[in-house]
Amino acid sequence: MKTITIVREHQLAINDIQQPQIGPHELLIKVRNIAICGSDVHLYEGTYGGPKHYPLVFGHEWSGDVVAIGSEVTGVSVGSRVTGDCSKFCGSCRNCQIDKNLCEHIEKFGITIDGASSQYIVRDEKYVYPFDESLDYKCAALAEPLAVSANLLKRLQRQAGSLDTKKILVIGLGGIGLGAMLQLKHVYGCTSVFVSDVSDMRAAVARKLGGTFVSLSAEGSGDSYANMYGHDGYDVVIDTTGNPKVMQQIFNLANPFGIIGCLGMLPSVDIPQKLIVLKALTVVGSIGGTGSFEEVLEFMRQHQDEVAKIISHTFLVKDIESLRDAFATAKDPRASVKVVIDITEL
Repeated sequence: MKTITIVREHQLAINDIQQPQIGPHELLIKVRNIAICGSDVHLYEGTYGGPKHYPLVFGHEWSGDVVAIGSEVTGVSVGSRVTGDCSKFCGSCRNCQIDKNLCEHIEKFGITIDGASSQYIVRDEKYVYPFDESLDYKCAALAEPLAVSANLLKRLQRQAGSLDTKKILVIGLGGIGLGAMLQLKHVYGCTSVFVSDVSDMRAAVARKLGGTFVSLSAEGSGDSYANMYGHDGYDVVIDTTGNPKVMQQIFNLANPFGIIGCLGMLPSVDIPQKLIVLKALTVVGSIGGTGSFEEVLEFMRQHQDEVAKIISHTFLVKDIESLRDAFATAKDPRASVKVVIDITEL
């Protein structure tokens, strides 16, 4: 079988390897589609800041078909359409009892261990989620980023008590940001959701999906209490960008008692920390999508027409050149939203 590997930065290879065998709790899956994540682009560019290894079979956003099952598999059948986790968790440590995405022994498919950019992959049943045949494979490949959105929104809901009455701003309109916007609209019944991005293309997609676009002002909230304690800002601000200027700005954008949700990652950044104190702000971080796949897959099935609009480009990948083209497109946020590669003809 063929597998795609990031050998090192800016170098890709397609290799022929032996098809893997499955154990009693495992599935053999024929991969159809892989969505390119920002982390995949950074791994390819050599700029990924987290734990990683090369050479790497990339891809943690994927969909495919089960073609064989182990003797102890009970929840998935041959022929099932499936997608799966990015987080490889143990399920038994202290952290897993609260959130499997923070497992003490965590590995990340497609980042620290091999992912899905292969004709066939093997996964333990516990990392795999079936989806209905009415859901398109390409849309299903977006389950992981939408599950990441879902996990953050659950945390924000617990902190806020409710989200439907809040004025909410989502900054960054990639798959995670647009996924958050759609879930705020349909799952939480929010009617005051604003969005922002530097990309006109992504802003246009958000508008088509019902988001109200705003341009972010570079001005701060001022040093007077009157400026800080007004309610011209947002009750909840969600940052998916990992941009240092955005992170510095969002504390000014938040209303008193506001909540800031962070999905973008930065190694370090200077922030106006005094505003956390003076405005009594709450900062909430979240990572990973494990724990929300089943509900997100059903959400995607119900709202497939809208979810499909998140996909801006699809590439049929047959060779290295077509794969390079896909990465080049995904790299430019002003020209793409979500790029999906079809590897069925690899």
